[in-house]
Amino acid sequence: MEKTKKPKVLRVVLIVLVLFLALVLLVNRYSVRQVWYNLLSPTLTLDESTDWSGGATYEHLAYAADSEAQYIDLYVPETEAPPPLFVLVHGGGFAFNDCQSRQAQFMYRYFRDHGFACASVNYRLSTEAAYPAATCDVKAAVRFLCHNAQQYGFDPERIAIWGESAGGYLATMTALSAPEAFSDTLCIGETEDARFPMPAFDALVDYYGCIDFVTQRENFAQEGLLSFIPTIANGWANEVLGEYDSLEELWFRKAAADWGDEETIEASPLRRGERQENRNPDLHTLIVHGDADITVSHLQSVELYDALSANGEQVELKLVPKCKHADDRLFTEELLGEVEAFLWAAME
Repeated sequence: MEKTKKPKVLRVVLIVLVLFLALVLLVNRYSVRQVWYNLLSPTLTLDESTDWSGGATYEHLAYAADSEAQYIDLYVPETEAPPPLFVLVHGGGFAFNDCQSRQAQFMYRYFRDHGFACASVNYRLSTEAAYPAATCDVKAAVRFLCHNAQQYGFDPERIAIWGESAGGYLATMTALSAPEAFSDTLCIGETEDARFPMPAFDALVDYYGCIDFVTQRENFAQEGLLSFIPTIANGWANEVLGEYDSLEELWFRKAAADWGDEETIEASPLRRGERQENRNPDLHTLIVHGDADITVSHLQSVELYDALSANGEQVELKLVPKCKHADDRLFTEELLGEVEAFLWAAME
């Protein structure tokens, strides 16, 4: 009799659990909306061909010598005048992906065909090196690129940077921090006493970046999103977390409860966006975020926009309805055309 009762009890428990979850979701319609749009998000077809006849390709171009992860894939189109440089920084929660991620490919495939030299930057992941290694790597890659611009045939006086998710954080930190900040990584050709100049960016494009590690834990509650939804949606990261509860904790190598005020301020692009010192007055910033994102709340982008606007910065915010985190619809020809127009205007 025991063998027949247990399955029945289990079924009853599961039915009760499903009904409970359904009731909770019905009460919280906002959560239903966010989950619904995440489940229904369409997928674009990505051209898998690696052939490109529009210019020169430089793959696995080393920019530093501390790790095999420190390289760039560079694409320089054939143009009458040296093209501007567009630096691309992939996402992946600081712990996953590389410079050939799906999102990076969407970007360089479009922009190399529209007159931009595209440098997709690989950096040390958090599973290899703790904060702030990835930020230091991106800045070293930029210095290396600009120092060697004549060799590779692009214009270092016209430069923009883009990043998505964790890469959005890294791109924003790179553009908003002082030139000498996060310079621990030496690029090839530098010495401890002599680093190449860090350029002033014409444009920053932040795609759904995590901007402040403290407020991002609060943003979903502010939205009204049930707390278990982001936890389930981001369960893919559990394989690397070990003793830590989040990808940010893994990068810091420290539990969030032990983060000090000084280090969270120093590590926050949002806090840097609120400050005036060492700012580039000519920087144009475009922030793009899907409003159905349950990995990084769109309020992260709203907060960055508000901080930069309060300082009188040249900043635009585009919230895209019904789009999830890393949604393919954020990389359509139409939307990338808007980004392109923004970049050319910033470089005039």
